[in-house]
Order: sequence, then C-alpha cells, then structure tokens
Amino acid sequence: MDPLYRFTGVRCEDSGRLYSFTLHAGETRLLQLASRNEKNALIDCATGEQVCTEGKIEIARGDRRRRRQAVRASGERRVANGPIPLFWQPLSASQPGRIGWAAANGGLISNLRVWENVTLPLWYHAGYESVDTEMKIRRWLVVLGMEENSFDAFMAAHPHDIELWQRKLAGLLRALVQKPDVMVVDSALLGNIRENFVQNWIMALESYAAEGGAVLMVADKAMSVQWERIE
Repeated sequence: MDPLYRFTGVRCEDSGRLYSFTLHAGETRLLQLASRNEKNALIDCATGEQVCTEGKIEIARGDRRRRRQAVRASGERRVANGPIPLFWQPLSASQPGRIGWAAANGGLISNLRVWENVTLPLWYHAGYESVDTEMKIRRWLVVLGMEENSFDAFMAAHPHDIELWQRKLAGLLRALVQKPDVMVVDSALLGNIRENFVQNWIMALESYAAEGGAVLMVADKAMSVQWERIE
C-alpha cells in the first residue's frame, strides 16, 4: 500500500501527547482523543486550517493516481509501470483538494442549495463536467442510503430546510465526490442518526478507501467502528 499522509511528532492545542503515524492508500483508521477541544484542534491541523504547535504533517507529493507513465521506445508508445519515487511535502504546500473533510454537522454554506454546496468545490478543485458530477453524486447517494425518489428534492433544498441527518449526509457526500487522497472525518458525524445510516456511511467510507484513498476518523469518545486504532 502506498503511503499517503503522515504525522511526525505532532502536538496540537489542548493535546497532552505527540502523535506519529502514517496513513496508506486503502486504510481506514480511528484516532481517539481525550477531549472535544483536542479533537477539534487536531482536525484543524489535519485539514490544514491550523498549524500544529509542534511537529509536522505531510502528504505524499504528486498525483498518486498516475501510476502508469507513457514513454516512447523504438517509435512505439508503451507503458512503464516502474516504482514512483516517494517525496513528502508539508500539508500547507500541497495542491488544494487533496485533503477532504466531513464535518460533524455537514459544514454547509447556509445560503447555497445542497447541490451548490456539493458541486462547487468539486468543479473548483477537480474541473469535472456537470454530467460526470451528476453521475458521481447519484452513485454516492445510493451508497449512503438515500432513496432515489428523494434525490432531486434533497439536492435542490437549502440547508435550513432539511433535517440534521440530511445536512450531515450532504457534507459527507461533498467530501466523497471530491475524491481527495485523504478524508478526515469528525466522528460526531455518525452521532444522532439512525443505525442503518451509520452502517451505510461507514460502508461508503470503506468503499472510498478501497478505491485508493485513506480515511482518518477523529473521535473524543469510544466508537463502535471496527477500524484499526492509532495508538
């Protein structure tokens, strides 16, 4: 598995310890902290919103999806599958969109429809066309457990017109369709929603990881998610 993202001796505000670990493509891992304040501070550091007070957070440099490099040999085009050198760069220097974030309550912009909340970051960072975007959205809505006859009304609604679980779903959907290298998830996203949605959303995150991403879920209390814990 390719290494994607790493903490080296990281301490954030309200943190009583240093954290060092590496996330690899395909991994879903859980980091449980001692308090909500520590969790929030670490999420801010992990997503690049805040600089950690000690240590460094880095992401593997370059586009990990470009595994196959075309070269010319004897007048023909062939494909080379050799190993790609690994270089690390500070999170602050990485290309926008490589780190995704699923906030506790969705993190939506209130005056934008769900459709705009979900699609604008995708178009800005990845340049997807509208047809590709709609296919991605419909695919993930199915995985997340929303009934197909509810898709259009949900996507056309404003955040203040929908329930909390729907705002949470919209925030997770936005993160999934961007297909970042690393997804940082606030564990509170899974709180106060029906159990069937919890299972669907966990399965969606695992599917995302299986496609080559990595998921870091950050919690401030015990979780029933059966993911490897970061000690």
